[in-house]
Amino acid sequence: MKIELKALKYSDFASQETHCFHANIYIDGKKAGWAENNGHGGMTSIHPHQLYTTIRQCTDKIPPRIVKYGDTEMSLEASPDSYIDELVTLALHEKDLKRAMKTRILFTRENQVFETQKFSAVQMAADLKNPHLKERLKADKILNLLPMDKALELYARGMR
Repeated sequence: MKIELKALKYSDFASQETHCFHANIYIDGKKAGWAENNGHGGMTSIHPHQLYTTIRQCTDKIPPRIVKYGDTEMSLEASPDSYIDELVTLALHEKDLKRAMKTRILFTRENQVFETQKFSAVQMAADLKNPHLKERLKADKILNLLPMDKALELYARGMR
């Protein structure tokens, strides 16, 4: 089952403890409902309620995510609302990544994401063709040169 968000409307100024958003939810290419969060720390609402149950079937198959807080490890179970929240976060990361890659070279070093200063389009094109770019930046990977899904995965991981 493929779950996607479309028509995401996000409000940065209204996002306090959680993302403030509204988005349509599509399952296997068909609109199934919508989700929203008012950004004040409450759970994400999924409508209609049957859609929550449908998404639960998918999230029940996801293994718990282990999160470290200092020396303490916690196991977080996936839920339909947390899954939708992750999709929103991923969509926001993708938007930021695309914007940044227009004028900067983004790269990883020791699992952290770094970016260069702003460049003109001509300078960016020349630098991205330079076979010594990785060595010059002391980079593990150049996100601009990766397929978007791989670049987004590394970018999102580096943002946690």
